[in-house]
Amino acid sequence: MISEAERIEALEAAQKLVDCLSEDSESARSESTRVQALQAANALTRSLERPEDGLIKFAYSPTIWMAIRTCVHMNVFNILVEKETTSAREVAEKAGADEIIIRRLLRVITSYGYAVEKGDGLYGINEWTKHMQNRLTQGMITYIFDHSMPAIAAAPEWFKENGFQNPTDPRNGPFQKAFGTNIPIFQWLALPENKERWDAANTFFEGDRGNRPSWVTWFPVQDELLSGKIDDQAPLLVDVAGGRGHDLLEFINQFPCVKGKYVLQDLQKVLDSATNLPAAVEKRAIDFFNESPVKGAKIYYMKFILHDYADPEALHILKNVISSMEKGYSYLVINDFILPDTGCPLIAAEWDLMMLTLMSAMERTESQWRSLFYAAGLSIKGLYQPPGDGQGIIVVAL
Repeated sequence: MISEAERIEALEAAQKLVDCLSEDSESARSESTRVQALQAANALTRSLERPEDGLIKFAYSPTIWMAIRTCVHMNVFNILVEKETTSAREVAEKAGADEIIIRRLLRVITSYGYAVEKGDGLYGINEWTKHMQNRLTQGMITYIFDHSMPAIAAAPEWFKENGFQNPTDPRNGPFQKAFGTNIPIFQWLALPENKERWDAANTFFEGDRGNRPSWVTWFPVQDELLSGKIDDQAPLLVDVAGGRGHDLLEFINQFPCVKGKYVLQDLQKVLDSATNLPAAVEKRAIDFFNESPVKGAKIYYMKFILHDYADPEALHILKNVISSMEKGYSYLVINDFILPDTGCPLIAAEWDLMMLTLMSAMERTESQWRSLFYAAGLSIKGLYQPPGDGQGIIVVAL
């Protein structure tokens, strides 16, 4: 029986959810309202869930990851989206699998709502199914499952062996324990024998923003970064370690009338896979630990780079960027999480632990960002965060 305290808590959470969604206005349909409503819905679920049941649910939740990853291996989601209704036998034949294992895996998939059960051994699709067969989604599933799951499993023993210290050495963390190496993850992924893993990682990095809007759609780029003088002989924007150039393309598409040169910098093998860039983008290889980016640019942009490293390595990278910046002209734009000191969104807290297990690194709070940039000799011009999960933009200068 539900207690009086639980009933009141559930009613309060339900009322907050109704309040978030009841107003019929443009502001009520904003991203901020969606986030608030989602938080209220989660609070309502938690108020009704017994701790014993909730813990069992979490204890068995890795099976959903296993089912999804296996279905990606077998191309199941791609098979399902080919038509409205597909039988387990059809999926098994096309996937080259046992029908029984298809039924068992899809029992979990449909229970979580990632596909639709339409009868005994019959399956349909929904928006989740379509999302699961997306190339970027499958890159994320492959990269995260194949690398983080072993590292997460190894983390408790690594902590015990290392006196429950915060990992800061990229050569000694849960990832290295899980994979029996003393090589940092990105160097390990770049080994020739890990080509498929490397490709999955770069595909994931193309889509790791999820459904969050690109920074160029909400940040006042024109006023904050492009209002002063622009040297048309120098690069307008250098995307440092920008992967296949997806963020650079969004900037160019958002500001097609802005004159300037664009440079994409990353490891040569990453640049070789960036095949859909316009002629305006110059590709230049860089090892940002040992080299400085192209000099004299108006904007140096780094997305999800510094969170991959503890402070010593992050300072090393920053000092190389600083050596390329022009005082009074250049800006460094950091696109990353800015964690609050209290009330941290769950996804941001989870992302922080992912950085811990894979990179021996961290997401940073505002005070930690300020300390890092102060140590590097950089001045913060502004911190900007739209409603959402805690990601934001930090603009710094010499």
